[in-house]
Amino acid sequence: MPASANATAGRPMAGSRAVAKEGGGAKAARTICASLAVALGLCVLVSFVPDNPYQRWQLAPRPLFQTVPWIYERIHFDPRPIDVVVVGPSKTFNGVNMAEVERRLAERARTVSVANFSLPAEGRNVNWAILEETFKAKSPKVIVIGVDALSVEYGHPAFKDIASAEAIAVPPAFLLHDYFYDLVHLPARQVALLFARFFPGLAGLRDAFDPAIYARTKSDFSEGRYVLEGKTIDMDAEVPADVLLRRPLSDPAQATTATTRLLMRCCNEGDERVYLKQIVELARAHGARLIFAFMPDYDDTRPVAARAFLSQYGEILDNGDLSRNSALYYNRQHMNHAGAVIVSDRLAALIAEGGPPPGAAR
Repeated sequence: MPASANATAGRPMAGSRAVAKEGGGAKAARTICASLAVALGLCVLVSFVPDNPYQRWQLAPRPLFQTVPWIYERIHFDPRPIDVVVVGPSKTFNGVNMAEVERRLAERARTVSVANFSLPAEGRNVNWAILEETFKAKSPKVIVIGVDALSVEYGHPAFKDIASAEAIAVPPAFLLHDYFYDLVHLPARQVALLFARFFPGLAGLRDAFDPAIYARTKSDFSEGRYVLEGKTIDMDAEVPADVLLRRPLSDPAQATTATTRLLMRCCNEGDERVYLKQIVELARAHGARLIFAFMPDYDDTRPVAARAFLSQYGEILDNGDLSRNSALYYNRQHMNHAGAVIVSDRLAALIAEGGPPPGAAR
């Protein structure tokens, strides 16, 4: 036998090595795909593990969303009714005084209980989630929604924390702006809530209502002096106009991104309208009246966004005239206590009379 044949007799041929390498690569690819499929299946499975809604509503980041647990407690553990419920962003969070609305309606022989469930930050989906939870235990007859001079077509940062798994996984429209972001967050949230069901103390999530904690929780941020995110806010202060003007107006360009505009063209009407329509359906199902309260920036002449769209579903309380009075603002975007009192008085008049109060445009 030739020497060269002896030299190669004990070694696999180059073609065999290539076949073996290709087979090993295919096996590795199958293993990776199988592992990913198992991981995905586990994520889907854990996403729908039952949770304790009370603990879920304690997940929203604090101190910015410190009132979220109070909202759940006001709905489910406070025996008082909720006749008027307010939802919206920080403008109604600071700009509607619950006690003032109640007082003004009492003067008109209308005994009502008002709950301001607004939260800082924009995102209409969380307003819908709060109202859906409200109707599980209460029967408000008036829903007040804070609206602005621009529509914000993305979700609220607290929605992924407090919404049910079903509401996150199966939204009312296809490919909403934050859908995948919220969906990816869901498995880890549900694992944390599963742990909290068995070890609430270690998880830092209460599983039982504490009336003492509820009683001392601040719920009205339209008055007084308080600290929020390290900033001291004095709702009774009057800020000079030149100081207010140092801060820019709310920027409509920030309301939508290129991705959002593309999705709105092909897949949905945008988060704002999708969830407003969900709120309209809730209101109609429960016989509740809708009022849209327009809260302008200081020195802002822009009108309420999508006025014609909103007018199909409810009345608009237009507070645009207040934007010219610097004494009613603690910063460019938010009214102080004096502004909140005027808005609350107008709101009470509209609720009582079924029409726009004197001095406010319709």
